[in-house]
Amino acid sequence: MEVQPSAVVLSAFMLSHIPEFHHRFGINFTIDGPQLEYFVYEKRSGLDISCSLTVGFDEATGQIRVMTFYPGICMQQGVRYLSAVCFFLVMQHFAAFHRLGPGGSILVNTRQGIYDTFYARLQDFDFHIQGCSEEDRVDIVSRLLPLPVDISMIRERPLVEEAAF
Repeated sequence: MEVQPSAVVLSAFMLSHIPEFHHRFGINFTIDGPQLEYFVYEKRSGLDISCSLTVGFDEATGQIRVMTFYPGICMQQGVRYLSAVCFFLVMQHFAAFHRLGPGGSILVNTRQGIYDTFYARLQDFDFHIQGCSEEDRVDIVSRLLPLPVDISMIRERPLVEEAAF
């Protein structure tokens, strides 16, 4: 008897927190050369709350490179765990945007403490330390696992060029 591999599904954590995220926040993105910049906004006010969310794709290595991830969600009230949901949605959108399937990887350079308290705890990823860099920084990596999640609410917005004076 042949055993079929089980279908990959969203974690219970994501299933329970994605609706809460969508109720309070939205995500837009711009295409800025070879990378995408994401913006988290609060739906009630319509104002951006994110500081910097920039993701690029290295075609030579097949790696998604998270250049910056500061969604600003933690500065809002009653949003415990929603930064994890934001990271998940951004990775799913980026993979779909570039038509990436399983087999690629996600690379992040972060501080050891942020790895310990955030990335290492993400249930829908398998982040582990790949190497150490300067001071307390580490390179962490996870396999890319595109999952069936609705990301249609993540919409493109025009790139606003700063006026030259």
